[in-house]
Amino acid sequence: IQKQTEEKKKNLLLEVDEKRKITLTLDVLGEKSTFSVESLNSEVDRVKLHSVLQQIKAKHPDIFKIDLSPDAKVTYKEVVNVMDEARRSRNQDVRFPVKDEKTGQDLMTDYMFPEIVFVNMMEG
Repeated sequence: IQKQTEEKKKNLLLEVDEKRKITLTLDVLGEKSTFSVESLNSEVDRVKLHSVLQQIKAKHPDIFKIDLSPDAKVTYKEVVNVMDEARRSRNQDVRFPVKDEKTGQDLMTDYMFPEIVFVNMMEG
C-alpha cells in the first residue's frame, strides 16, 4: 500500500502532439514541472527526448512509470520509438539506483521507465 501511495505522489506524463513536439509534465507532490522537446524535421527528436528523460530519471530514480498520451496522428512506429527511448538508457555507462525489495540494498540498472501506460486510448 505504501508503494501505491508513493507512486501517486509522483507522476510523469509524456504527450506527443500532431507536430511531434513532446511535452513532459512531472508532478511531484502537486508541484508540476514541464519539459519540452521540439520536433526535428517533423519527427520526434529521439536524442533530445532521451537526454531529457535521463535527466528526470537521475533526479527521480523512484519513478518507473510514464503516462503516455500520443496524438491520434502520431504513427504506431513513432509511438514505439518514444517508448524505446523511455524504457532504458542507451549508454551502458549511465545507470540508475533501484532498491531491491527483498534485501533493501541499492542496485544499479539501465532501466529508466519500463512501465508505460497509455492514458488517452478511450478518446475519439
